[in-house]
Amino acid sequence: MRKLAISALGFTAATVAARYLLPYDTLLVCCAVAAIASLGGLLFTGGVKLRIFITTLSLAAGFFWSWAYTAMFVAPAQKLHEETATVTAVVGGYPSATTRGFRVDVGIGPDRAFPIGGRLYYYKETELKPGDVIEFTASFRRTDGAENSERIDALSSRGDFLAGYVSGEITKVGETGRVRHFPQRLAEAVAEKIGEVFQNGDGRSGVSPFMKALLVGKRDELNGDASLTAALSASGISHVVAISGMHVSFLMGFLGVLVKNKRMFSLIGIPLLLLFMAMTGFSPSVTRAGIMQAMLICAPLFKRESDGITSLSASMLILLIANPYSCASAGLQLSFASTLGIILFTGRIDASISNSLQETFLLANKAIKAVARFVTTSLATTFGALVFTVPLTAILFGQVSLVAPLTNLLTLWAVSIAFPLGIVACAFGFISPRLGSVVAFPVTLAVKYVTGVARTLAAVPFSSVYVSQSPILIWLFYVYVMFVALPLLKAKAKQYMYAVCLAVLSLCVVLSLSPRAAITGNTSIAVLDVGQGQSVVIMSEDHVAVVDCGSSSGENAGALTHEFLLGKGSTSIDILILTHFHADHVNGVEYLLSRTGVSALAIPDPEGSYMAEDIIELARRRGADIIYVTETLSVDLGDEELILYPPLGGGDENERGLSVLCLGGLSALITGDMPSPGERSLLRFAVIPEIDLLIVGHHGSRFSTSEELLDATRPRLAAISVGRNSYGHPSGETLERLERYYVTVMRTDIMGDITVGR
Repeated sequence: MRKLAISALGFTAATVAARYLLPYDTLLVCCAVAAIASLGGLLFTGGVKLRIFITTLSLAAGFFWSWAYTAMFVAPAQKLHEETATVTAVVGGYPSATTRGFRVDVGIGPDRAFPIGGRLYYYKETELKPGDVIEFTASFRRTDGAENSERIDALSSRGDFLAGYVSGEITKVGETGRVRHFPQRLAEAVAEKIGEVFQNGDGRSGVSPFMKALLVGKRDELNGDASLTAALSASGISHVVAISGMHVSFLMGFLGVLVKNKRMFSLIGIPLLLLFMAMTGFSPSVTRAGIMQAMLICAPLFKRESDGITSLSASMLILLIANPYSCASAGLQLSFASTLGIILFTGRIDASISNSLQETFLLANKAIKAVARFVTTSLATTFGALVFTVPLTAILFGQVSLVAPLTNLLTLWAVSIAFPLGIVACAFGFISPRLGSVVAFPVTLAVKYVTGVARTLAAVPFSSVYVSQSPILIWLFYVYVMFVALPLLKAKAKQYMYAVCLAVLSLCVVLSLSPRAAITGNTSIAVLDVGQGQSVVIMSEDHVAVVDCGSSSGENAGALTHEFLLGKGSTSIDILILTHFHADHVNGVEYLLSRTGVSALAIPDPEGSYMAEDIIELARRRGADIIYVTETLSVDLGDEELILYPPLGGGDENERGLSVLCLGGLSALITGDMPSPGERSLLRFAVIPEIDLLIVGHHGSRFSTSEELLDATRPRLAAISVGRNSYGHPSGETLERLERYYVTVMRTDIMGDITVGR
């Protein structure tokens, strides 16, 4: 192994251990131990001696830098942890909308030698731009989780070590760093121009959001289209709109077409790389790719051969020196894993496939050879990238896309066209929007093709599978063992083809073993652990109903519900009921609709809700009947009867929600976020009997689950769907009321998924 690769490996191992395994106050001790261990190299000679020195000293350096970086950049955040304070900060980017307000990255304490990186959450829309100096009062929480082992890696890996929740106004008190923040301002201008030149061909097809994510990494609008993001994820091409090394390759390839002179290419390429990395916020995956590409560009100038392992090691070392916490970035981990797989395996896979095709079909025609070459190269690159990313994706996200190789083969050529033409369209758009729109037309066609393929393949049953299903884990282990053993046995090309066929056949067997009759013959109600939100699954015989599907805690309620249903052998929903249109009850619905067949959608009057409009349109496209519940409705569900009561209040949206009574072998009441006045209205409107299970209203808020409701229903059990929140849910008052009525309380934040059956 090369010296630089060994150094990077040792430094990385130390930073990962410091991040996940070792207490902060032991890092200097570990550094000293590693340094002393380096003396063991004196017992050896030659290459062994050198490798021991490099390994132990790089470990020592990694431990020391993790300690020093934490002292300089992270420890100051501890002083503000769980405190409310008035501070000054510099805005580091443009605000993004969230389900409950806005967020923006800031540097807290601009007068400090090392400002504290943080993410600010606020509710009142305020015009902010990079470089603005602002003053505000906020309550702060440390994001690295050192106090309670709860880690928010997506923030700390970016250098944001504080989360601030603003109370009151944000006041702009100055401005600084216009030149420094030029890349962010340019990225925002490009995003606005993308929206302008692609508006004619966009409609509701997602072209403009897709291109904003593809060109400058702005995913806010794309993430708002849950059905499209679900399709991209299930079909295995989410990486297309996650700015990474592929986009850097597209950019440099486009520049290579325009600039043929190598020296001129270097002079233009390296500054362009730096600008692109800055425009995308120096995200770890893009920075990794940018460093590798810069080394590739510079190698010929210094009369050196470019080496993939050396470049990859150097990029990882530089990133970890810049921020040791970036090792926790899922994007960086996937980017590193895919690149390593491509370097190590793509050439071998390509040769095996090409030899097999040549032996089998004796390709002679030049055109056929060119097509075959494109296909084999694309497949080899895809499979090379998947070697390490499949198990990593399974660990990080709990699912694996089975159609990813096919989707990548069908779409990457279109993405490689859309990226450079999208740049050209934006460039022309700054000169003339009409001219930009003309160039944007073929890009629009390419994007619609990509998204259409993704939606089509994502709709295929078992397009992606969840690793919580143990047969899938067994199959993955079998496939990896088989393909590791083949090179060791010096297998021939045809034997690799046989192995692929065996893998496909064994997968079909595994999928056929998935549970099919798990819900037959019994009635059960499951309250799923979706964090601060709600998703309730009612099963009776072979019928399924879902009530609500949303979360405000960052969990994908749609994916969790879909995974739960597949684990029970169900691939369809008879009726999906939404009590109301708050995000924590419905923001997972589009994902669920995209992955699962739904026969009917029952909703209250949407009254202009933008979330409702998207959900209704998607449900119609997926063939679901839309039922507007304006009067009491009875629905048969196997042995159960579901009674849907219409909204009975006229106040806020919580009072205008549906309630659901389940009667039969198991009785239950679901009231959504209905407050106490709404509960009293329900008791006057309908005869509610005593029940087995109460799904506690509004996540245990003190304004719900009134004594009148408890007195009328006398539940034996109460399930509270709740996660980490700033509202004090469940409230002590609600818990005391339930205790007075001798109700057994179950909470998803403590117990996870809660299932009650009979």
